[in-house]
Amino acid sequence: MQAMTRATIDRPFLVQRLREWSLFRAITLKLPWQPDDLLTSSNWLQLMTAAGTNPEATEILAEAGRTKRIRNTAKATLNHHRQS
Repeated sequence: MQAMTRATIDRPFLVQRLREWSLFRAITLKLPWQPDDLLTSSNWLQLMTAAGTNPEATEILAEAGRTKRIRNTAKATLNHHRQS
């Protein structure tokens, strides 16, 4: 653990991306996660999640995603899943 801390301490982007990959993994595998963590995440993570398979996360992003593109992607994903 100390080696990981030393390797990332001066790299805030790396720390953020690792945190987001962990959140994306939890959402995808339907492990526990917090909606606020998703809503405060980067556009990159929100867009990846909006196109994913977790209906709870997709619904959250359809309503409150950061950008119009994220909201529209989430709505399209929900519509696609409803039609399938």
